[in-house]
Amino acid sequence: MKKVKKTFSLEYLNLSLPKNKVLSVSDLFDQDDKIYPLAKIYYEKVKVLYKKIGPRKNGDDSFLHPTNVVNNLKSLTVKNQTTLLTGLLHDYIEELVDVYRDAQKIDDKSEHGKRLLDAYEIRLVTAFEKELTNYCEQFKIPKKVVPEICLVLSLLTRHKRHFYYKSLSFMFTSGSDIKLRERAIQIKLADRMHNIQSIDFFDEAGQLYQCFKNLFILNNTKQFLLELYGKDIFKSESKLTRRGNPNPTERLFNRCAKATYLAYLKICQSATDEGIWEVKWMLELAFKKFKNEYSGIWEVTDLSDEWYHPMKLYFGVVRKFDARLHQEKEAFERHKEKERIFVKDFFKTFKFSQKRIQAIIDYKDAYSLKEIIAYLLYKDDYVLKTFLAEELTQKGRIRKRKARASP
Repeated sequence: MKKVKKTFSLEYLNLSLPKNKVLSVSDLFDQDDKIYPLAKIYYEKVKVLYKKIGPRKNGDDSFLHPTNVVNNLKSLTVKNQTTLLTGLLHDYIEELVDVYRDAQKIDDKSEHGKRLLDAYEIRLVTAFEKELTNYCEQFKIPKKVVPEICLVLSLLTRHKRHFYYKSLSFMFTSGSDIKLRERAIQIKLADRMHNIQSIDFFDEAGQLYQCFKNLFILNNTKQFLLELYGKDIFKSESKLTRRGNPNPTERLFNRCAKATYLAYLKICQSATDEGIWEVKWMLELAFKKFKNEYSGIWEVTDLSDEWYHPMKLYFGVVRKFDARLHQEKEAFERHKEKERIFVKDFFKTFKFSQKRIQAIIDYKDAYSLKEIIAYLLYKDDYVLKTFLAEELTQKGRIRKRKARASP
């Protein structure tokens, strides 16, 4: 009997590649649903907008992104058509502001520029809400979808004066309706899943940064799910009994985490290809020692100056990228320089070039951070406690936003 050769595929990890062709509106939405007329209208509006924006950095049609976000939601059992429509629109307001900024040549780093863009965004949101209401009246669609879509979009839109953390924190810390916040989280996970599968055109530093954005979102989503559903939602036996009725947020979390883990593995491979195999084993053993003896990798810690051991490199990994997300350039560069000096000195007998030194740092970052992803995936009650939006808010890292009235 001839043996069938088994091959590894992404399906083994419940992963799939992004769609490389734009799906039609009928592929993405239920034609029998009452909001389908809205989906058709905004599908065309978003398509026109993305033609103005031009291709993505990797050369793909930029309209592939919102359609992939909707497809990710739909394929992971999100059935609510309003959520799918909001997924299509998740960057709509933000992109319109960007188009206006570029057309008017506004400096979004200056206070004057930020004020101009804030005012323009308010006008856009007001006009969008009015337009949406008119369409609902025209097609006899329940008007409750208007505040639902607008609130979820407000949680997803990054305002120009906000750094990345602050915009992301709203869906985790605001007092808005918890089910609408969950919709926003579902869309953000679908968004980041597509983004993380499309990062090959970034250099290693850019890829690490994109992965770290996902780490923040995944960590806070895990806490959100634990609080809303309890830790049984992550238990393997519980998942088996829920096969007929899976939780879409947990499935999106799981899929996004696996895609992020895979991205970190690719960075490890890329760093290895730079010729660091002689020290790779030392970095891995140092991490195992560090993980068993210290909790630093699970905390937002500072770099320790007390060690002359590669284990030292794992202190402050989270802190380094935390500084970049907060746009604290000096702190980020200071940490990077400390790492470069230490690696150069510790491995001086190898006489590594600057490129290999950087590859060593990239490898240890990716190797250690992928382990946090694994903990989030497979340790039911694990979260990185000091890296939660609520904790960072209380410490003044993120200002808390006032709750908006629920619809």
